[in-house]
This record gives sequence, C-alpha cells and structure tokens, in this order.
Amino acid sequence: MRWYRGYESQVEEDALLAARTAYKVGGPARWYVQPHDETTLAALLRRAADRRLPVHVLGGGTNLLVADGGVDGAVIRLPLRGFARIERQGTRLTVGAGFSLPRLVKWSLAQGLAGLECLVGVPGSVGAALRMNAGGKYGELGARVVSVRGVEWDGTPFRFNRDACGFRYRDSDLKDRLVTACELDLEPAEPPHGEALVRRIIAEKRASQPLDRRSAGCVFKNPKLPGVPPAGKMIDELGLKGLRVGGASVSTLHANFVVTDRWATATDVLGLIRHIRRHVYRERGVQLDLEIATWGVRQEELAV
Repeated sequence: MRWYRGYESQVEEDALLAARTAYKVGGPARWYVQPHDETTLAALLRRAADRRLPVHVLGGGTNLLVADGGVDGAVIRLPLRGFARIERQGTRLTVGAGFSLPRLVKWSLAQGLAGLECLVGVPGSVGAALRMNAGGKYGELGARVVSVRGVEWDGTPFRFNRDACGFRYRDSDLKDRLVTACELDLEPAEPPHGEALVRRIIAEKRASQPLDRRSAGCVFKNPKLPGVPPAGKMIDELGLKGLRVGGASVSTLHANFVVTDRWATATDVLGLIRHIRRHVYRERGVQLDLEIATWGVRQEELAV
C-alpha cells in the first residue's frame, strides 16, 4: 500500500527537480509532495516517519545542489495556495513560509515598513530564508523574527520565539525542522529612505555578482577565523576565477559563485567544488564549509 494513500493528488512520483533549482541540474525526487494545508502536511509527515522515509524541504531551490542520481525519499514543497498568506498588524507581519522572499521585501517597502532591505537580491522562499538565516553585509532575517511556527519531522507542531530559533551566521536550529510561517517585527519608514538603500544594494550586487547566470549564490561560508579573508577573496587570490569543470565554472565576477551552462551536470558542479576546497586547504590550510545545501551527495564526493 502506498504510504500516501488518500493524498494521491498531492504527490508526484519520480518528479524531475532540475527545473526547480537555480543551477538547473540534478536528478528526480522519489516523491514530490505539495500538501494543501498544515493539517495535510502533518499527516503526511507522520506517515513518512512511520515508514522511516527520508524527507527534504524544497523552498525556491536557489541555494541547493541536487545530485545527478536524484534524491531518495519525499521532497516537500509548500505551495502558494496554502502557505503564502501575509497579514499585517501595525509593524508586525505574519508571513507564510511559501511566500517569495523578494516579493516580501518589495511588499514591505511599499507598505512603508523598513527592516528587510538587507535581503534585497536574495532569492528563494521565506521558509528557506529562515532556516538558513539569510542575509548579507547589511543584516540578517533572523534579527526581525518574533516567532516561527511549523512541524517537526514526525508531524508534531512547534512554535518558537526568536531566541529558541538559534539564529547564527547562515544557519539556525530550524534547519532540521519544517517551517510553515513566521511573525516579523519591522519599523515604520518613509518609502524614499528604503528605496535609496535598495538601489544602492542592487547596484553593488550587479557590479560584483553574476546575477544573469545560473548559480546558487555563495557556495562557501566565510571562515570565521582570525586573519582569514572571506571565501571569495581567498579563492580569487589563489587564481581560481574562471576555473572550469565541464559545464560549471567559477564566476569571473565573484569567486564564491559557481555558475552553470545549459549543458552542465551536478557532477560538474561537485567536481569544481571539490577542487576548490582541496586547493584552498592545500595552499591556506583552511577548510571551506558549504553554504549551499546538497541532496543525494555522498560526503566523500566533497572530501578535502
């Protein structure tokens, strides 16, 4: 008997994932699940847990590399219809995890609310942004969180205040949970102020990042070690800009970006990442940790 019996309209078998990721590479998901609401989500998670099925959550696919062999288990995507509501009460927003992060930034600015400008140019969904505490040099999403709600992998609901979320640099204690919504606290601001900052951030990113190429953003976290430069600067100093493996290459604009051509494979991207990590470790003694998520990838494929 199928584990998702009764929910057939919300589950697709052997669904291709490449088109659903920014890299446009990778194999299929054994089951691609789009639950209609939180009740259905909890029920499907309980069934998956009973069968001990691996479960992954797909946001916007903008920070993800899926192996060519695909990913076993269930891949859950929260559809807009049931998970992208937004409500405002003063400066407080309640936002569904399926809501687009770029759209949220634009909407809040149009409402005369400040505090999310630091996320301009960051793609993906609100849920994924919360789990990785998305941000940039101007700030992070976690700083604006009041509370987060969702479900554990066994279907048990949870609600955390900001302190319980464990927000830290490009990470949080939410990464092993499924977020469904959050409450944010913003600030009133005159639109011209926010618009000016947005224009500056966009101009900076266009000048330094390959926004017109297929990429998953920064591949590596910046090392938090005394005297060690950011990952991109270190890769650039080692002369790796433009380095190519098959259809994947290190961006000539920003060395912490790997970009893919239309003929690229996930194996190409993995090979390039592995080469960069090994070269940096050999030359600088620094082990670069991934900022992107990987599905279906064995640890030895990325070993230094």
